[in-house]
Amino acid sequence: MRDMTDLPPPVPSSPPPVPAPGQAIPARGNPKGGSLVKASWAALKQDKSLISLPVVGGLISLLCMVPIVVGFVAVPEGSEWIYVVLGIVGALILGIISTFFAVSLAAGAHERMNGGNPTVKSAMGQAWKHKKAVVGWALLSVTVGLVLNAMKEKFKTAGNIASTLGGMAFSIASFFVVPIIASENLAPWPALKKSVSTFRDKWSSTARVQLRLVAYVIGLVVAAFVAVIVVVLLATVNTALAVVAGIVLGAAIFYASLVLGAISSYSRVALYRYSSGMPTPGIDEGAIASAITVVPAKG
Repeated sequence: MRDMTDLPPPVPSSPPPVPAPGQAIPARGNPKGGSLVKASWAALKQDKSLISLPVVGGLISLLCMVPIVVGFVAVPEGSEWIYVVLGIVGALILGIISTFFAVSLAAGAHERMNGGNPTVKSAMGQAWKHKKAVVGWALLSVTVGLVLNAMKEKFKTAGNIASTLGGMAFSIASFFVVPIIASENLAPWPALKKSVSTFRDKWSSTARVQLRLVAYVIGLVVAAFVAVIVVVLLATVNTALAVVAGIVLGAAIFYASLVLGAISSYSRVALYRYSSGMPTPGIDEGAIASAITVVPAKG
């Protein structure tokens, strides 16, 4: 029998090179978004504490909404304009808070892929350094949302169509804005232009990743529906058991939704870094290359 020590050492496989800005790379087989999602989850598992960021943001949002709700209740009759003002103020507050914690999570992903060891404190600290960009982008995105909603209310059917299409266009255009702000601290308009450029020129198959994430969201919704049915059936047998099952299943689904949101954030950061020629040590570059088809640069 041949001695194992006589065998030659295995040749390590090297990941595909990171493309320089504007450089096209060939697609590797049929691009699949699932490989990138799995790779993002592998990186996120090193930073599980960052999953608490959306929870903290949600709690702060609830606290900030208390005076807004009180204001709605206390508005006297005939002062409808106050409702409008309170609604706009509430939307801006929620927009700033959600943007801040989204940038915090993206900053944590950037830190991990830069070889660091992010914490909740370091991620929020990085987002705080970019507070002007955070507030600016929140104002812009909320304004767009209010305008689209006004169109829907004003023009009914045509407004609904225009609002839906406009919302989809803005969502696509702003796909990379949060990772860009977390990394480069650009003002809202330059960040939006860079996001559009990155999406258009390099990541024509980013939609594949989004579709995979949407599939997971649908799966989560189905799981929630099944959980409700289970709790209702248990309630006919034992109320206490139904309450316990409802709490456990509700907590599990809530946690799964937080994880899915964090994976989406990590995926966007990884895509943006890879497209910009930055290293992604927390993500397998082979998974990214197999997940994305890059549009060849125009000669």
